[in-house]
Amino acid sequence: MIIVLGSFFEGLDDSLVNIALPYIGLTFGFSQYGSRPGPDGTTVNEIIVDPTISTYLLAIIGVGTVVAFLMSRLADRIGRRPVFLWCVYGYSICTLLTAIVSMPFFVDAQTGLIGQWPGLIAFGFFQFVARIFLIGSWSLGYVILTEEFAAKDRGFATGRFQLAAVFGGLLVGILIMFFIPRDTIDGFGWQWLYMIGALPLLPVFLLRKWLPETHAYLQRKEGLEQGTVEKDTSFMDVWKKPHRKYLLIMSVVWFFFYFGIKGQLNLFSTRVVEDLHWVPSDITIAVASATVIGIFIIGLNGKLLDILGRKKAAMLIILVGVAMSFATFMSTSFVAIIVFNVVATGCLNSYLMIGSTITNELFPTKIRASAMAWANNIFGRVGQIGVPLFVGAIVAGTALSWGNALAIAMLLPLISLILIMVFIPETSKRSIEEIDSLSEDVA
Repeated sequence: MIIVLGSFFEGLDDSLVNIALPYIGLTFGFSQYGSRPGPDGTTVNEIIVDPTISTYLLAIIGVGTVVAFLMSRLADRIGRRPVFLWCVYGYSICTLLTAIVSMPFFVDAQTGLIGQWPGLIAFGFFQFVARIFLIGSWSLGYVILTEEFAAKDRGFATGRFQLAAVFGGLLVGILIMFFIPRDTIDGFGWQWLYMIGALPLLPVFLLRKWLPETHAYLQRKEGLEQGTVEKDTSFMDVWKKPHRKYLLIMSVVWFFFYFGIKGQLNLFSTRVVEDLHWVPSDITIAVASATVIGIFIIGLNGKLLDILGRKKAAMLIILVGVAMSFATFMSTSFVAIIVFNVVATGCLNSYLMIGSTITNELFPTKIRASAMAWANNIFGRVGQIGVPLFVGAIVAGTALSWGNALAIAMLLPLISLILIMVFIPETSKRSIEEIDSLSEDVA
């Protein structure tokens, strides 16, 4: 229950800045609201987003996802349960503080903005810290599920976990049209969505006793006390043989996964508002349709990981995801974008299941969270930082549109697919005990 609740609000909080970015820009002054003559002689309202400031903001916030490796490291030392709970408390508090420092009572009377740089710095800081806890809870959620579910059910369980996060993003997509007026000129309204994002603080605190420590971690702790297993490992032990090879490969896999995942999820709203002049209700339709139908795609992909095996399922999911996300950003038709985005979103969210399941099944319990920290947080999340800078540089320095630049980024996960198919063994039949014993035998 707590794992699902934490995942739901992690998805909500993580989606907020991505979906509301053009309107956050209006509040802080890096977006401009104007109008232009329409093709039929009517006036068309539009928002022009500064590609430099907006993408730098996303990149700076994204650095918090790298620092989140500290949470995984702590989980190897003191347990999965306490660190997961701290992460939920932490991102709830930071989300609340984000809302408070962005409220209208901080508006400058002369500019009508929230003191652009002081306000933007405060917003960026609290969102940076929030990402440390958000990604910490997300990473540990996958570790907990890997250690608590049998190999035959692991894909199904991680699929449901990722679905909870997608539902959180759906809520943002639905609420945005109610909290942000169609013709807003200052962007105010999105702050209340951050208030909603702080809600898990109380229920998770009250229900914390229902989250037990994982059996695998307790077993290892008991072995340490009895002297039957090796003492706690160094954070660098994951770089020793036989783990080094797979850690390097999965780090690159995660890096290019995030070019696809975060390129689509972070900048979809900016692209359709800037290039195609969509309004909040249009974004709601896109997010709601992608989520409602995407839940079935994510659920199916979770089962495919168990039925086809990790590698065959990865090949199918990534190829479809790349094709559909590329088509999403190359299209200009409202209907075509909605259709392509539905399939793309389901598959892109499934990249997270693929990466997390394979990473956790490659490494033994004693270094599992550390391996996720290195591969996902420290190296992989650099892709999350890099994709807005990559896309922003293309838009600012060339004649290409946001859509064209994002379409290029969507092709890069093909590199991840090649690495998985060529260098990674099939892991779908490995139990936790087999993973641990295999590691000890090889060592």
